[in-house]
Amino acid sequence: MKQKKLVYYFLILSISLTLVLPILNLSFAYKYTKLNEKSFTKEKLFSTNNLEAIQNFIVYKMFNISLNESQVIIGKDDFFFLSDMFGSVLSKTKGTFYYANKDIENWTTKLNKLQDWYEQQGIEFIVVVASNKHTVYNDKLPASIPYKENGTITDDIIKSSLDKGIHILNLKKALRAKKAVNQLYFKMDTHWNRYGALIGYLGTMEYLNNIYKKNYKIPEYSIKETASSGGGDLTNFLRINHFLSNNYKKNYTFQFKQKSKICYGKIIKGSNKLEKCTSSIKTAFNQFSMNKNAPNKEKLLYLCDSFGSANSHMYQETFHTVWRFHLSYANGSMLSTFVKEHKPDIVIYQVVERDLGNNSIIDDLPML
Repeated sequence: MKQKKLVYYFLILSISLTLVLPILNLSFAYKYTKLNEKSFTKEKLFSTNNLEAIQNFIVYKMFNISLNESQVIIGKDDFFFLSDMFGSVLSKTKGTFYYANKDIENWTTKLNKLQDWYEQQGIEFIVVVASNKHTVYNDKLPASIPYKENGTITDDIIKSSLDKGIHILNLKKALRAKKAVNQLYFKMDTHWNRYGALIGYLGTMEYLNNIYKKNYKIPEYSIKETASSGGGDLTNFLRINHFLSNNYKKNYTFQFKQKSKICYGKIIKGSNKLEKCTSSIKTAFNQFSMNKNAPNKEKLLYLCDSFGSANSHMYQETFHTVWRFHLSYANGSMLSTFVKEHKPDIVIYQVVERDLGNNSIIDDLPML
């Protein structure tokens, strides 16, 4: 008898949800997106995504818990963090990520050869490590994720690199020093905001000048605090961006004092040829820019990941020519050919900390 009641309750619940889902999904489409023909398809009407979003938002607000901890965890003061699914970032944060010393030795040896290859051609070369949010805001991590100070794989890679004379800059110290001044990373996104990107850019320029005894000029600028639309990639994993305020993300805008004269163009995949340079602003990877009013006439090859999106424009204001590639795209014979054809003066590899040691930077390099 008890089992029959359970079956009965289950059927009632299933029928109720089946009736409620179309109403809920159409309401979401009307309020948050756009109500159109696609809204009435079977997949859209009976999707459980919006129901999951409501559940995730309620649990987050009431208990400060993520119901999708495989992708995102929630820390203190509304700080969200990437989970171990991405680059084993939590294991690396805690210092529990397994690695062999010989693997670090092999990786840094290859990186050293890469630096030698560039410098033999008269090209200045540096590697910049954009810190994980977990590293900068380690005090905002949940108690279950303690940051192991001076005991992570990052620390060992940096040490091995410096011992070999590799020009590698860890931005951890510079970013931590400024986090009490302004917010550097979005609370609900993986990435740094423009102020964090500025600190990374200034630290990189100072390091480049010091290593190569140069005096590359930094354009004068002013900075103003703004707010971005609600949510980020981390809250999107929970599908709750719709519920967040339009002023949820603190960001910044820059005004450069010297009027720049920049054109942009795409780099044609596979051929290394450049499209016509136009005034239209390009934000995608595999692009180039030319600034006739730049304070420095040198040419920069900027290899980066998604953290490079926020500070690319600073380099475009700084150097006459900037070629920007995603790290996963520019390697091997393609990169070797591009360098020989276009002859950059400076090469900056900027990599997010969780991907430091990833072979996409150094593998498949025929010139080595």
